[in-house]
Order: sequence, then C-alpha cells, then structure tokens
Amino acid sequence: MRGHSLMIFEYAAMVGIPVLLALTAVAYLVSLTAAYLPLAIVLMLALFTYGITSFIEIYAHRQPGTNRIALRTSVVEGFIGETEVREKGMRMLTFKVKRFDRGDRVLKEYTYNVAVDKFMSVLDGLLGIKDRIDPSLSMRYSCRMGICGSCGMVVNGKPALACETNAIAAAREGTVDVGPMEGHQLLKDLVPDFDDFFEKHKSVEPHLFRNNAIEKYNANRVYKQNMEQENKFLPSSFCIMCGLCMDACPVVNSNPNFIGPQALSQAYRYRNDNRDQMGGKRLDLIDTLEGVWGCEFIGACSEACPKGVDPALSIQLLKSDIMASGFLGKDDD
Repeated sequence: MRGHSLMIFEYAAMVGIPVLLALTAVAYLVSLTAAYLPLAIVLMLALFTYGITSFIEIYAHRQPGTNRIALRTSVVEGFIGETEVREKGMRMLTFKVKRFDRGDRVLKEYTYNVAVDKFMSVLDGLLGIKDRIDPSLSMRYSCRMGICGSCGMVVNGKPALACETNAIAAAREGTVDVGPMEGHQLLKDLVPDFDDFFEKHKSVEPHLFRNNAIEKYNANRVYKQNMEQENKFLPSSFCIMCGLCMDACPVVNSNPNFIGPQALSQAYRYRNDNRDQMGGKRLDLIDTLEGVWGCEFIGACSEACPKGVDPALSIQLLKSDIMASGFLGKDDD
C-alpha cells in the first residue's frame, strides 16, 4: 500500500488544481501581471506533477497496489499435446502462470508448454493444464462464453476474461503471462476473494426503491417505460460483475476504502431509472471521498470492461448530479 503522504498529496492536488485555476483566472482578469506569473508557474508545476503520478498509476499497473504480493519463481516444466502439434498442425505456447500461495502469501510462477489451435482461448489452455499436467491448478470459471464473468484474471498485464481472450492472439513471442487479479484479495492460485467486492456493490442499494413497500410484492400494474427512459440506464445494466474494472482502477489498488467503479456505475444505473423513488438519498450514499469524489477520472475501468459499460462516465455524471442537487436544489425527494 502506498504511504499516507502520497495519498494526501493526490487529494491535495485534486482540490488545489481548481483553486489555482480560479486564482489564475482572477489574476488575469484584473491584469495583475506580477501576481499572474508566479501563479502560472505553480499551476504548471502542480499539473505536471499530478499528471506524472496519474501516468505512473495507469501504465505501471499496481506499482505498488493494495494487495501487491511478492513474486517467487518456482518453475515447473510441463508438456502437453506433442501428438496434436505434430499431426494436427497446432501451435506450442508457453503459459507462465502466477499462482497465489495462501500459506506463504506469495505469487509463485509456474511454466507450462501447451498445444493450442487458432480457436482456443486462454481459459482453454488453463483447463488443459489442469486436466493433463497439474490438477492442483485452481481458477474460477463457468459459462466459458463471456456472460458469467467468473474467469476474470490478468493476461499479459491487463485484466481480461480468460474465456474471451484468444491464446494465440494474446501470446508474445510464444508466451502468455497469466496471473490473478491483485485488485482483490486472493484465495488460491488464480481465484480472487469477492467478499469485499459484493459488500461495496451492496452498499449502493442496487435495486429499485418504491415508497409503497406493498408494490414490491403485490404490484397491481406494469410500470411501462418508453425507449428514451430505458436508454438512460440500459448501458450500465450490462455489467456482469466480473470485477475487471475494479482490478484496472489505480485508485482501488491504492485506496481499499474507495467504493470503486463497479458499485458507482450501478448507483448511476438505478439513479436514472424512472421507476426508482429513492431520489437524493441515493446520492447521499456516494457523496463521500470514498464514493464518487475518490475517482480521479483515469478511465482505466471503462477500458477494461468486456461489456462496454462506461463506469468512468457514469461517475462523472453522478458528480454532476450531486453538484446540481446541492447548489441548485434540483432533485426528486
């Protein structure tokens, strides 16, 4: 976990940059040339420093992160599919699998040689390893078609669904690097612990709220929606709760108290459903530094989502709703 001093610096930068912009604008408007120059210099230094820290967080994924775990190389040479490679024209790939050892609390890297064809996914390769080389390899999977979200892991340094990642396309010089999502606590090998993930999801009340409680169990009519009403929340409803956005988010990896993009995108989903009657109370749940204001708008969450959900945009729109509600009194309480 990063030191508290760096976290304090980031929050100070988030607050200080708008203040410096405002002061610069005032100095410019009143033509205070002597005051404008030092403010401009301070502003540029602040923006440059903050930009560098954000760049490092995006491109040096989890350096270091909340659950950063030491890597210990423990190579095991395995070979699968010699006959298939020779007779069926398949291709041999090297899978380097980082497996979490719960006892030693470290990641151990194992190397396996696996025969694959052009249709096989990374998950297929891992299941082949489990079936024919190392039955002790543990991973979570179910549907194998990108719907359940169970097989989330890190492939070549990026969070991805193993079942949707083609093994040959993912290979770099014949090697595929696979590891667990370190933005979550880990249980074993490639299996993350989602208890905290679901607690954060639950904290935003991800369900429709009606003032009349009887309607939940004994509704006497259908609550119809037109296309415009449905489109306000439909994109956010495609979330399959795979956790990739949480793993990709540098803030989640550095601040375990941050609620994260998945829960916030679902808060946006129900906030914009015209059938929901929670109103401003829903915004109150996320109007905190650990809620929407913890987001640095890096956008890694949206890039990682396999279903095209845009949590980064949803969070910024929630910020706009909170500001409109607070300053303009616009809400539906």
